Amino acid sequence: MELKERICRAFCENVQVTPFKGGLAIGTPYQNFISGDRVGIYALGPKAGVYRLVDNALTIAFLEAEGASMDAASRREALFQVLAQHGASYDDEMGEVFVDGVSEAHLPKAVLEFSALLLRLNDLILLTVDRVKNTFDDDVRSAMRADMDKRNIRYVEGQPVSNDLAEITPDMVFYPAGRDPVALFIATNESKLWQAMLLRVIADSEKHIPVSVVAVLENESSVSQKVRLQADNRLDAVPRFRSGPNDTIQRIARVVIGNEAAATVH
Repeated sequence: MELKERICRAFCENVQVTPFKGGLAIGTPYQNFISGDRVGIYALGPKAGVYRLVDNALTIAFLEAEGASMDAASRREALFQVLAQHGASYDDEMGEVFVDGVSEAHLPKAVLEFSALLLRLNDLILLTVDRVKNTFDDDVRSAMRADMDKRNIRYVEGQPVSNDLAEITPDMVFYPAGRDPVALFIATNESKLWQAMLLRVIADSEKHIPVSVVAVLENESSVSQKVRLQADNRLDAVPRFRSGPNDTIQRIARVVIGNEAAATVH
């Protein structure tokens, strides 16, 4: 068997085609890295001899859910450039990526090309997730550095609170004069919240060392409600950054140096 035939067979063995009343549901061999489902395509028709290829109406929704809102003009322009390269369009009302006017003879090739487009958009989701997380982390660090520098508060990054609490490393630790140190966790995932709560347990129950523990979330939906509520109940503060960045920094400052002192620097 020639190499070309082996490649085609390997691809086709993992393609699922299911007829339904409105056309064909096509399951590709590729996986959506966010949902874990197969990247799927619908070939609707034929109507007047041609098909309409559409995604599952979740591709762009995933992008927006991960922080890449299409409200930004530059992001919409970038999206439309990618779509144009593949002869595709986006239906705002239906939330679908689509290609119209595909003849039956051209359908197999069009399905492959549409699969390539959805894979590019799938990769864009991954890049967006990483970029949003990095931006959130950078924004919090930058704001806290500026605020603590104004207040002449000593701080370290990527170091434990003390040698006695070396088991857990916060993102930042603040050392206000005459007050307990404050450990800050920038919680881009649930693991960070669990680390913050574990530090609280170790400091209180095992080491008996006074320390305040704060975790900052990007927004209310950054972690599951169950873990978020536990953190709210166990930590000194769990502010949501995107709902009010300035308020979040002031909330952390109040934990670091107290309500009265925090209000003196703007």
